[in-house]
Amino acid sequence: MKNSRRVVITGLGVVAPNGIGKETFWQNLIAGKSAIDYITAFDASAHSCQVAAEVKDFHPSDFMSARRAKVMSRFSQLAVAATRLAMEDAGVPASMSKSMAICFGTSVSGLEIAVDGVQDFVAKGPGVIKPWTALEYPPHAAASYLAIEFEINGPALTISSNCCTGVDAINAAARQIASGQAEAAVAGSSDAPLFPIIFDAFCSLGALTKRNDDPTKASRPYDLLRDGLVLAEGGAAVILEELEVALARGATIYAEVLGHNAASEAIGMRKGDLSGRVMAETIRCAIRNADLLIEDIDHINAHGSSLPDFDVCDTKAFKTALGDHAYRIPISSIKSMIGQPVSAAGVFQTAAACLSIKHQEVPPTINQEVPDPQCDLDYVPNLSRTARIRYALINGHSFGGSVSAMVIGQLTE
Repeated sequence: MKNSRRVVITGLGVVAPNGIGKETFWQNLIAGKSAIDYITAFDASAHSCQVAAEVKDFHPSDFMSARRAKVMSRFSQLAVAATRLAMEDAGVPASMSKSMAICFGTSVSGLEIAVDGVQDFVAKGPGVIKPWTALEYPPHAAASYLAIEFEINGPALTISSNCCTGVDAINAAARQIASGQAEAAVAGSSDAPLFPIIFDAFCSLGALTKRNDDPTKASRPYDLLRDGLVLAEGGAAVILEELEVALARGATIYAEVLGHNAASEAIGMRKGDLSGRVMAETIRCAIRNADLLIEDIDHINAHGSSLPDFDVCDTKAFKTALGDHAYRIPISSIKSMIGQPVSAAGVFQTAAACLSIKHQEVPPTINQEVPDPQCDLDYVPNLSRTARIRYALINGHSFGGSVSAMVIGQLTE
């Protein structure tokens, strides 16, 4: 972002398994409270994994008209709700919202509606699929609904890079502002993968935990006893503004977006780079793009999915990228508490990092019970911690080999 217009984060909108709204989200993270439980959205008794992180007590009509919510895919409902919370938090004036850019992402999108349509078609033949199916399942539906709901006439872009989506969407929005194409933007992502067919696909892949006896202990990033990720749903959004625009209107500034980089391991759809080499270079480039030194990084809100191989990749990448400094940085995985919400993960991590900068506190990585010699960094075990945080790093790692890293920091002169 150096040598361009400066971009700041002025609003946070969170619809997460551990709470709706930034305050509840943050309080439960700092308390180390797990939002993982037995699945209630469907009967999961026949699946190898029976736990997930659901967004409970979510009433779409609290955020949009009941008529519109009735036909929307859940991922679009989550997107609208998160964006409304972010707009309210930022106090976005109507005069600014009209020309904002939208960069929103998803991975699973509205496949639940598409699956329902397929089942109706197979059972009854042509002419029975609900007429709104073609409109509601595409990935771009969420971005379109944001434009419609908030009367935004700027560009509406959809980003999809699996679990890197959230970080990449924020970068895409920041570039719209840094290049002068927009003064402000909505960036975010949402996913709702908790329905039988997609859930079973993750089970068949062998990616999900089989720890069904104690749901709150199921997600345990970097712990020796981890056996897979916990699938989650949710949506999150941030409001980005050009610095001078934000200052002129007296906006609250959480952090500045300083640097980003992305790459691909180019190995396989499920097999990752255990050396962490590609992720390490991505992290180094993000820090360099932020015009910082590795010693400037005070905190990492890490991918930390609880996949045995991906957690090793994280650890090796941090060591390779940061050297001895990696051992001095508090590193948190909030997925230990909220599970893996696929494309929404990076925006949840960014929101948490913004709040860490604001409160000078880092959330714990819970369920750290048996140290893994391969994951021997300071993963802030089980209890939150006060820390000096000026600059924070967020990283992501996707099936298919995509990796992303972003640096945000306190606003300076």
